[in-house]
Amino acid sequence: MKAITDDQRQSTIPEKTAGKLPEDTAKRTFSKSDARYWMGPGRLFKDHGAADYSCRFSVRGKRAQLCLGTSNQREAAKRAAELVALVTADGWEAGLALYRPEEKREKPAQVTVGELIDAATRVSSARRGTLEGYAKALRLIVGQIRDIKGDGKFDAHKGGSAKWRAKVDAILLDSVTPADVLAWRNKRIRDAEGDPLAKRRAVITTNSLIRNAKGLFGKKLLPFVAQSVTLPSPLPFDGVPLEKSPSLRYISRMDPYAILAKAKEELAEAQPEQFKVMILALVCGLRRAEIDNLLWRAFDFAGSSMRVESSEFHELKSEDSAGKMDLDADTLALFRGYRAKNPKAIFVIESPLKHDPKAKAGRYRCNPVFDKVLAWLRKNGVDGHKPLHTLRKEIGSIIASEHGIFEASRYLRHADIHITSAFYADKRKTITPKTFAGLLGTPTPATATPFEAALDAPTASAG
Repeated sequence: MKAITDDQRQSTIPEKTAGKLPEDTAKRTFSKSDARYWMGPGRLFKDHGAADYSCRFSVRGKRAQLCLGTSNQREAAKRAAELVALVTADGWEAGLALYRPEEKREKPAQVTVGELIDAATRVSSARRGTLEGYAKALRLIVGQIRDIKGDGKFDAHKGGSAKWRAKVDAILLDSVTPADVLAWRNKRIRDAEGDPLAKRRAVITTNSLIRNAKGLFGKKLLPFVAQSVTLPSPLPFDGVPLEKSPSLRYISRMDPYAILAKAKEELAEAQPEQFKVMILALVCGLRRAEIDNLLWRAFDFAGSSMRVESSEFHELKSEDSAGKMDLDADTLALFRGYRAKNPKAIFVIESPLKHDPKAKAGRYRCNPVFDKVLAWLRKNGVDGHKPLHTLRKEIGSIIASEHGIFEASRYLRHADIHITSAFYADKRKTITPKTFAGLLGTPTPATATPFEAALDAPTASAG
């Protein structure tokens, strides 16, 4: 056997470098308790405006971000590895005590549904009504997953809703997994399989609830939420897909001319506030909240127009919801007459209730009027969950048919024309094939088809 010289032995020994990590890390994998793991691209980072490195990792189902207190990358990698080893061995309390001692007392180890809602609400810039919708959706999903029924859930006056909400808010967020949410969604849809219409509604409802609940877990929101509560991993909606949505295209099932004519006959004089609501919804296409807060100053009688805009009483759904609407001569004359009868009124729709700036979403000043309008519409064949919004869809369909989808989008003041084409466009022109005209009826001799003429023609005798 050939002997190995000193030179050959020396070449097989890796060169030692003081204070440096090996350069061949790309070929190997390391655990998070090894400093070389944290030297990988993107594993250490600096928050916006921060000088020191931070790390983020999960141990025992909990995930946290900690500042490592140094701007030196190698030192930060060493501290991150030591921190992972410490948390793995002694738990999160030990890690927080070392790197965030003040949060050991302030931040709970496990966050509840109510604490998550509070934390997200504080840092979100969304409107109050929008956030209330997000919270309502999350509570409903969690309450149904945990089968929290509660007596008098819908009895707010006797405290039933508050008791139910308190039970849901006390549930630990990490106890609700994505698998739980997926199972809840599938069960809701399967329970409605016997009725195609009910199943369609179940798909739309579950998709809407999940989409709204996810609003509390937005990517831009979570980093700020994580600064006040410890978020579990995975989050309840991580990876939960929406069910394929059925077509939401509006199909008209009403005669708008007949509805408006009957409303004029029955409501114009006897119930003027109800009739004004009908006109603003069916002719002008306003949303309920816009009707509720419409001011007389929005009318430009000289310019035959009306402005839909935010005011001191109401913030529009979005900036795109603002706009100027042309009014036809009849509509203009109608509201000019109503204005003449009450020239000092502020709101177009009079109501026994006063404006409440702290009212929750869905509680309108004009609810007493709206309730009567909804009852009248249902009595006259305008069914559905939201008859008043059906009137808005109807005028959107009419405008799309008469003037095209772009004008309908402008009339309804949508942010995106795709919303108009997906929800509100409805074919109203009659289109039938002319090829078979007269074949299935009983045409006169003058309109007999070539096919019938051939049948009636005399045949040659055999012979």
